[in-house]
Amino acid sequence: MMNSRTKLLGKNPMIPKVCEGAGEPGLVTVIIPTFNRGYFISKTIDSVIAQTYSQIELIVVDDGSSDDTRAVVAKYGPQVHYIYQENAGLAAARNTGLSVARGEFIAFQDSDDIWLPWKIQAQVALMRRLPELALVWTDMTAVDPEGVIVREKHLSTMYAVYQRINVNKQLPATGKVNDYWPDCPPELHLVSYMHGDIYASMFLGNLVHPPTALLRRQHVCQAGGLDLTYAWTCEDYEFFWRVSQFGSGALIDASSMLYRVDAEDQLTKPHLLLPIARGNLLALQRRFQEFMDGVKLPHQTIRHHMADAHEWVAVEELKSDHGSRTKAFRHLCSSLALNPYKKRAYANVVCRLILPKTILTLLRSTKRLLRPAGISLLINIHPNGELLNSLSDFSEELAVISDLAPFLVI
Repeated sequence: MMNSRTKLLGKNPMIPKVCEGAGEPGLVTVIIPTFNRGYFISKTIDSVIAQTYSQIELIVVDDGSSDDTRAVVAKYGPQVHYIYQENAGLAAARNTGLSVARGEFIAFQDSDDIWLPWKIQAQVALMRRLPELALVWTDMTAVDPEGVIVREKHLSTMYAVYQRINVNKQLPATGKVNDYWPDCPPELHLVSYMHGDIYASMFLGNLVHPPTALLRRQHVCQAGGLDLTYAWTCEDYEFFWRVSQFGSGALIDASSMLYRVDAEDQLTKPHLLLPIARGNLLALQRRFQEFMDGVKLPHQTIRHHMADAHEWVAVEELKSDHGSRTKAFRHLCSSLALNPYKKRAYANVVCRLILPKTILTLLRSTKRLLRPAGISLLINIHPNGELLNSLSDFSEELAVISDLAPFLVI
């Protein structure tokens, strides 16, 4: 399934036209793609129906489920527009929803997450206040499969781009939620929002977790739907980056949803990291020259981020059963060509191309055992710490993995 789903990666983009026409004023179309989530999807649907904003069209796109999803959704009657399709992946399912959406605004929700009641109303009110906005997103609270809170504000932990940029500089215009929504819930009275042009910042990683976002229909129409050649990869990242070309972005600095982590049926599993890394690199390569020719990012920053992307692909090529050592070596060479002083890339040449996987696994396990005793600190401050870290636990250290890997959670 993984190989067939990624065979189009690198081909000419397949971006369908969607959301043509003005849409129904004030209506928010919520699209929930799902696959075998009959055990949970009712909680997700209930959280949409419970929104304080009432003008909502709810579409569930069943991407080939074999469980009781159809029966669960049928209980809601005309409140939910149910569409069944043969299994085609997340990008195709979202495009199916976009193809029939009637709303002036568009929101994606995942079939295992829960929105807080104020989410849509807060975002629509901000969209109305700032007509230049193409999208508004929020933070999120991470919970385990039992619903226990893991982290109150999870966005900057899950997406490493927030460690690479100064959000206050990238989104310089700020205000309070109660400035534009005086009747907002008490917990939002002192919450800030920030807005500005995010297109350049998106080169360094995705800022937007899809279920936290609200998009304006006209900007989705301009950008087109999700690129089907990115299936199983970075389709969300590429899509939101493309939308950000046509309007500004805004972040409401509060968690508007409960995001489930560490569940068995999520798509961010280790065997998917190679196609995700490849998709990330492809998205960057397609815009590399454009950014070098004038987009407002320092050339060194652009080159170093590209170097990191090549290195990530190289590592995943070597770790994956579907990878290629030849391709890994080429990507490591590309990484060093872009950033010759990248010590970790040299270390990876040694530890990934020379040492057997069994030795690397043993070294990683050893470091994990030693970490509680503080011995890992000695490794990190050793004069050859770059090499030792790569030998002992490289995959845990790479920031780009934590940045791009979570994009495909339904």
